[in-house]
Amino acid sequence: MTAAPQTVRTLATPFTVNTVEIPNRLVMTPMGSDLANADGTVGPRLLKYWLERAEGGCGLLITEITRVNDEHGPGTPNQLSVTRDELVPQLAEAIEAVHARGSKIFLQLQHPGNQGLPQLNKGQVTVGPSAVRSELTKAPVRALENEEVKSLVQDFINGARRAKEAGADGVEIHGAHGYLIDEFLSPRTNKREDEYGGSFENRCRFLVEILDGVREVVGPDFPISVRLSISQCYDLIGMPGVGNEVADGVRIAKVCEEHGADLISVSSGTYETGVTVIEPVNTPRNWRDPMIRAVRDAVKIPVMGVSIVREPEQAEKMLNDGLVDLIAMGRSWLADPQWGIKAIEGRDADITRCIGCMYCFEALFSGGHVECAVNPRCGFESEFPIEPERNAEGRTALVIGGGPAGCEAAETLAKRGAKVTLVEAMDTLGGQVVPGTNPPGKDPMGWLVENYTHRLEKAGVDVRLSTRFGVEDVRAFGADAVIVATGAAPIVPNIPGIDGDNVVDAIDVLGGTREVAGRAIVVGSGMTGLETAELIAANGGEVAVYEMAPELGAGAFHMNLISVTSKLKKAGVPMNTGHRLVEVTGSGAVFEADGSQLTVDAETVVLAIGMRSENALASELEAAGTEFRTAGDVSKVAKVAQAVATGYRVGLEA
Repeated sequence: MTAAPQTVRTLATPFTVNTVEIPNRLVMTPMGSDLANADGTVGPRLLKYWLERAEGGCGLLITEITRVNDEHGPGTPNQLSVTRDELVPQLAEAIEAVHARGSKIFLQLQHPGNQGLPQLNKGQVTVGPSAVRSELTKAPVRALENEEVKSLVQDFINGARRAKEAGADGVEIHGAHGYLIDEFLSPRTNKREDEYGGSFENRCRFLVEILDGVREVVGPDFPISVRLSISQCYDLIGMPGVGNEVADGVRIAKVCEEHGADLISVSSGTYETGVTVIEPVNTPRNWRDPMIRAVRDAVKIPVMGVSIVREPEQAEKMLNDGLVDLIAMGRSWLADPQWGIKAIEGRDADITRCIGCMYCFEALFSGGHVECAVNPRCGFESEFPIEPERNAEGRTALVIGGGPAGCEAAETLAKRGAKVTLVEAMDTLGGQVVPGTNPPGKDPMGWLVENYTHRLEKAGVDVRLSTRFGVEDVRAFGADAVIVATGAAPIVPNIPGIDGDNVVDAIDVLGGTREVAGRAIVVGSGMTGLETAELIAANGGEVAVYEMAPELGAGAFHMNLISVTSKLKKAGVPMNTGHRLVEVTGSGAVFEADGSQLTVDAETVVLAIGMRSENALASELEAAGTEFRTAGDVSKVAKVAQAVATGYRVGLEA
């Protein structure tokens, strides 16, 4: 990223929605955090999460999905709520704190519809406009009665009233992503035969009644935003003609304008077409721009739209091209809560960019709260200060290993005031992240390496590449604190032929140190194996995947798995499960499947069976009685997120 020119960027200029002036063009879009208290109040965790983004230059903060109904409206276990008047005073205190940091705040009002979960609704059946279940949750759904629909309209109206009473600057109506309002809008999920279903006008009625009712209670000067899936994107998953497409979404946006909306927030997809809502790393940036442009050309009110914005220059171009009035970003604020102030001040190189790994959503889908792979404090803001206490001045620290865990530990120690030396055997920082940048579309993973290189230099860490340390080197160095972050190495099974010249490791293939000759088979279907197969296919090679387990992608987050397997299917790559590798021969490999053996011809056998901790140095140091700490895969093989988190915490404790 290049630094900004000395002139003021457009993203730093104010913008008015209705009567509310937003101090700059940077918006934090709603993202479920699950950081609220169980009773729906803000609580210290969520408040600190908000305040850091407000202090970090966020002009408009739009809250996570805020429920308007307690009976069948919860979307997450710890979800913000505006269902009761007694919630208003505590919410008002939190909003006042956001205002004190210079930001405006809208509350997003939401009902999950058929994407709700019975376990959050005291076991009640999930509701929707019709009894059409979500293919995401697969939970039973019952159709709302007519009077229940009217009651839900009032729930949204009451939620908006409470938001205004609490001092919010506006509200956003969540009409996207397959949630309840979007279900009413879509012919896929709305099969009703009353005034809320059938024709386009009837399918819009639920949203229209909400908009009209909200405007009546909040008055003419209170901003109302509507978030819409301009296309539900079923065509992108092989289901053309199902659900709303761009032309439908544009019509809905115009209806919103006609009924008093002040801002359209453009999104796309439902959670059935999930990677069109939340895009994995290999999704082209700006892919949604044609949808945004279609809305921009159709309405006269302000427009914003999510477009995988990672860099200030990208945001600036969208504004200067007239595509949007406000820059809508989600995950970028998770990766760096100071994204805004850094962009405004032209400190682009200081920004920690989101790498699109999807860990934030993996953490939520796993039943936890929001976290971020590249920001170990995300979701823990109330637990750890944004800058660690300088309590290590006068101490020396040695970090062995320059992967994410080692880099994070080194920077954290340096920020605490220690004199830090990091040694790395390779000629670059990044560890296993480096080969991980080479599959098609995964170059953003390299941003993490760039960022750590910049951050360690800025922190004053003495980085020594192409340097190996053994026990005697560590002891001779004499550091006050030693961190071993030597990472992991590929697992090599003990089977006949495994040491043949035709056997290569997936990490070496991804890293470009080994070539694949002729037809290849990839053994193992974790993300490493699947992405290696994708790379081979993209380079014109013939490849097939063989997996021992009954299903592909053990341990992979389902949205990442869907993304890569869909590309492999499109490329015609066979993916076989239930095949255990028992032997490698000079002409291929032998697998055991269904009790019999199968010989597969191939010129190259690529191993992607998994990783093991590279803990030889740690074991030797322990045997020598040298005190040390470990971080990352050397302790337990996991993902980038765990490497960064353990590096950060060890850096605080050492």
